[in-house]
Amino acid sequence: MATKESTPPKKKSAPKKVSAASKKSAPPKKAAPRKKSSAAKKKGAASAKKQGPAQGSRLGDKIVTIMTTSFFVIFGLFVAYVLIHPQVSEKATKSVSAPPEKVVPLKIAKFEKPDFEIFPAKPIPSRRAAATPRAAKKVFADTRQLPKDQRPVVAIIIDDFGYDMDLAKRFLALDAKLTCAVLPHSVYFKRIAQLARKKGHDVMLHQPMEPNEYPMIDPGPGALLSVMTPDERIQQLNANIDLIPGICGVNNHMGSKTTTMSDEMNQIFTVLKKRGLFFIDSRTTAATLSLSSARLFKVPFAERDVFLDHVRKESEIRAQIEHLVNIAEVHGKALGIGHPHEVTYEVLKKALPDMKKRVRLIPASEIVEVF
Repeated sequence: MATKESTPPKKKSAPKKVSAASKKSAPPKKAAPRKKSSAAKKKGAASAKKQGPAQGSRLGDKIVTIMTTSFFVIFGLFVAYVLIHPQVSEKATKSVSAPPEKVVPLKIAKFEKPDFEIFPAKPIPSRRAAATPRAAKKVFADTRQLPKDQRPVVAIIIDDFGYDMDLAKRFLALDAKLTCAVLPHSVYFKRIAQLARKKGHDVMLHQPMEPNEYPMIDPGPGALLSVMTPDERIQQLNANIDLIPGICGVNNHMGSKTTTMSDEMNQIFTVLKKRGLFFIDSRTTAATLSLSSARLFKVPFAERDVFLDHVRKESEIRAQIEHLVNIAEVHGKALGIGHPHEVTYEVLKKALPDMKKRVRLIPASEIVEVF
């Protein structure tokens, strides 16, 4: 019975141990998947080769689309700019087709002139002019019979010199004692001042001053403005005087506001007193206080009686010259102011012979007086 019970289990257990060992020693079942993965890789590589050209073509299409869109956007902006600024294309076409334009020489500076005196609707008369009514043309036998040195005197100032050298030369070549008022910082102020002194004419500083219309109308470089401090105003005036050596006096360019300000005018006259210069009021406003400052500082002074070219017409300028001579015949002297206009030059040139028979032309320095 012992053999029967022991043998059957031994026979059954042996195969189990062998099978377990064989299972452990047998190669793993992962070898088959490895073969499958290599095949899959080959298939993937093949599919990648097939997909590569497709993806490249898609990227190229995107680049082409972006470039095309950018081109049309830029082109659209260019068309819009040309429509808004047509002159750009016109200038470009002109520069290509037309020959280069000639450069205008600096000597033709008369087109760069600043605004001249600002005239009110009606001329503001001086005390002498207001007391002398306009008379019809008459015979001046009495004045023509007077000795030359006893005839009434007339001083004529030509303002705003500095921007037209050719016209200045013609004015200064006239057979008359004209006074030359030069704008500071103008193109030809030095050359014109030198030429005027060489020909024996008085030279004045035509000092820009603030008008009521400022800043809409600019009196020009070197102007005396109400916003300046007293030191700035005095420094600017001294600088302008030093700029034109040899001047004997000053008159105002514009200044319808400055000449009505007592403190500002007193500051100006302190400089004139120290520098030994006279002042002539152009009378651009009836409210001017220049005479009060001249009396206070005992500065030689005179005021404008007539603007010759208030209206730039030949007939009007002739009438103003006649009025100037009438004032001189009544009061013994008169002061007129003109400007470097072509029409003023032509009328004055023709009128001088008759004027000399009736009045004596003198420089401005001889008509001023201390009040």
